[in-house]
Amino acid sequence: MRRIGGVVLTVTGFLACPCHLIITLPLLISLLAGTALGSFLSRNIGLMYTGAGIYFVVALALGYWFLFGLARPKRDRDAACLACEDVSSDMQLQEDLPAQRR
Repeated sequence: MRRIGGVVLTVTGFLACPCHLIITLPLLISLLAGTALGSFLSRNIGLMYTGAGIYFVVALALGYWFLFGLARPKRDRDAACLACEDVSSDMQLQEDLPAQRR
C-alpha cells in the first residue's frame, strides 16, 4: 500500500509542478468553463501557482518517503492480542495426533 501511495503522490506532484501549469492550468480552466470552479480558477491564478508549488514540494517529499523510506518491522504476534499463542504451535499438535482407524 505504501508503494501505491508513493507512486500516486510522486506522479501527481510532478503534474502539479508550477512549470507545468503553463500548459495544464489553461486546459483545466477551459475544461471547467461556465462553472463556478472555472471562474474561481481564472480569477485566482496566483493562488493556484502558490497551491501547486506547495503541493509539488509536499507530494514529492511524501512520495520519496513512501517509496524509499524505512519499512516497518514485521511483528511476530498480533498487537491486539499479546497473550495469544502462535498458530503454528496449534497446527503442530494436530498433525502429531495418530490417525483414527475405521
